[in-house]
Amino acid sequence: MAETTPGVAPALTKIDGGEMGRRVRAFDWSTTPLGAVDGWSPSLRMAVDMILATTFPMALRWGPDLCLIYNDAYAPALHDRHPGALGMPFTQHSADFQASLRSLHEDILAGASGGYAFQRLPLRVKRDGDTETRLGYFTVNYSPAPDASTATGVGGVLVAAVEITQAVQTERVLRDTEQRYRLAIEAAGGVGTWDWDIKANKVYADLFYTTLHSLSPDFAEVGLPVQSFAPAVHEEDRDRIRDIARAAMKTGGDFSDEYRVVQADGSIRWVHARGSCYLDADGAPQRNAGVVLDITERKAVEAALRAAQADLELSADAARMGRWDHNPETGARFWDARARAIFGIDDSVESGQEDFERLIHPVDAVKVRAAIQAAMDPSGDGKINLEYRIRRADDGAPRWIETFGRAYFEAGACTRFVGVISDITERKTAEAQVLRQQETLRLAVEAADVGVWEFDLETDVLSWSDRCRAMFGVPSDEPVTLDGFYARLHPEDLEATCAALSRTLDPEIRDDYAHEFRAIGRDDGVERWIAAKGEAFFSPEGKATRLLGATLDITERKRAETHLRLLVNELNHRVKNSLATIQAIAAQSFNGTHSLPQAREAFSNRIVALAEAHDLLTRENWESAELHELASNLALLHGGAARFSLIGPSVRLSPRAALSLSMALHELATNAVKYGALSVPEGRVTIAWDMAPSDGAERLDLTWTETGGPPVTPPSRRGFGSRLIERGLAAELSGEAVIRFEPQGVVCQIRALLDA
Repeated sequence: MAETTPGVAPALTKIDGGEMGRRVRAFDWSTTPLGAVDGWSPSLRMAVDMILATTFPMALRWGPDLCLIYNDAYAPALHDRHPGALGMPFTQHSADFQASLRSLHEDILAGASGGYAFQRLPLRVKRDGDTETRLGYFTVNYSPAPDASTATGVGGVLVAAVEITQAVQTERVLRDTEQRYRLAIEAAGGVGTWDWDIKANKVYADLFYTTLHSLSPDFAEVGLPVQSFAPAVHEEDRDRIRDIARAAMKTGGDFSDEYRVVQADGSIRWVHARGSCYLDADGAPQRNAGVVLDITERKAVEAALRAAQADLELSADAARMGRWDHNPETGARFWDARARAIFGIDDSVESGQEDFERLIHPVDAVKVRAAIQAAMDPSGDGKINLEYRIRRADDGAPRWIETFGRAYFEAGACTRFVGVISDITERKTAEAQVLRQQETLRLAVEAADVGVWEFDLETDVLSWSDRCRAMFGVPSDEPVTLDGFYARLHPEDLEATCAALSRTLDPEIRDDYAHEFRAIGRDDGVERWIAAKGEAFFSPEGKATRLLGATLDITERKRAETHLRLLVNELNHRVKNSLATIQAIAAQSFNGTHSLPQAREAFSNRIVALAEAHDLLTRENWESAELHELASNLALLHGGAARFSLIGPSVRLSPRAALSLSMALHELATNAVKYGALSVPEGRVTIAWDMAPSDGAERLDLTWTETGGPPVTPPSRRGFGSRLIERGLAAELSGEAVIRFEPQGVVCQIRALLDA
């Protein structure tokens, strides 16, 4: 073997060896009686390589301390002792385990035994692809592992297991077979007959009887001496059968017995003979007649059942079941060592029925008492099979117990009640976890408003949850079919939906089913958008057998997507308009009539006004803007609420009207700050509006009035701001605007179309 770091195992095999292969190589063996790997004997290394390379459950106990090494297939048999059992000396196992196997191992190590075998030993196993362990039955062999370096030539004990689960599972079949066989025998009444004329010493028999005794039927029909039949009777049964016949000849009457018959080919068959001996008037034997039944199969079944019963008893021990025995007459209750360990009762303490009942969880006490009373009732079947909780006597720990038992009766009273128990806490914990997961899944499905469906292709049965039915408008008491599902689809989506299902069910494609379609509610006629996802399951032959999935009503999402597209289109339109507006503002602001700083300031202020209007519309999803909010933002920007009076009802402006009015009011405010009422502290501005009387489309009347400012004189020419207000509003809002420069302050009257 390759050089290695002391205490660290080298690669013991070219085969990976799975999880245990990696654990063995990484284990610090210098801490165990086996010592570092580089000091192992070739025999030990070869044995370890062998068990790690195989997929059969195998383990190795090596050296005087019987340190344990095992492979992946053997690990499930250790339950919670895995992986801590790796390298564990035999003395660290439980006292029960040591007591059961110590002498066996010592005999093998001493060379006094060539090995031992146990039949039908139960072990928990887990196969590739399984999600949980299952109980398997094995024939377990303990064999010597050779090592020439030891005095006895044996270095350890090799443990190998061969699974015989199928044989154990046939036990019930064997029991049923025996019962059917007994019924068949009784119904048949007889399969072979004989009639012995004792005085003439001639036996007349049918075909079955003579063939069974390897005689020719031709001779039997004319009668053969009884001595002709005797050689076929098994030599161990011959004298007994002769004595039975002689006894019947003395007293007459019936007789019955079972014996073996040796066939011509050397095989042996078991028969059951039942007959009667008849005496004449003088009391002398006259005739001996009867029937014979071939019970070879029954005997084989009985032998198999006896073996199975023995195996079951061993299985109960190996499965760590505890035995109990209750005497109802005295109240005494016997528990074996394992039962006491399960209940946490010290071996030295005597216990009775009352001691047992004190350990039962209060919630289950009534249930347990009722089950015991029912089992001990002579009118019942005498059986008990119950799961209940206890609190262990030694540490108070809660545990789940399962018990199987049977009551025995004499003279209508229960005289004995026996059974076994096992600790099923781990199983109950796992079951509770599964239930919690299922409940969590149910709540998640309900919270997400998801419909669940399943289609069984073998039975053509479609199942919908209540939420799924609601999406398609189908009542809960009405059957659903695939044709009914297709009938609810929007005609434009039918072909695509069928194509998606076909791809999912095609064994060559096997696409996940993920499709969106429209459904028309049968009862309400409402069109809904449905998102469906599912997965198909296939048989080993590649045939689709089951389709499972979920649906979600995405109507609101689809509406939002449609609205979003409209908004994007509107935004594109508004961006183009805004760019055109900015282009016009830039052209007018930088037309050379003002200095560059003045032009820059005017341009910036106008862009700010445009941006504020955009902000307001953005908050309203570009659907509309509140006029009062637009005017309030303007007031905050130009001196605050103390300088402005806002008078008017709630009016919603279209995006176009909001942008135009915002620009116009900004131009008026800018002019007021520079030259008008807002240029002095005592100046005020009033913005008043109301709906204009109109028979057609709704229009708005808005008036801007300045007071308290310096005296106003009409300008010699109109600037960009005035033109923006008077001409721009007329063009943008299909309205009109008039600015009057009155001495006490500027007045602007605007009439605009609201939905422009």
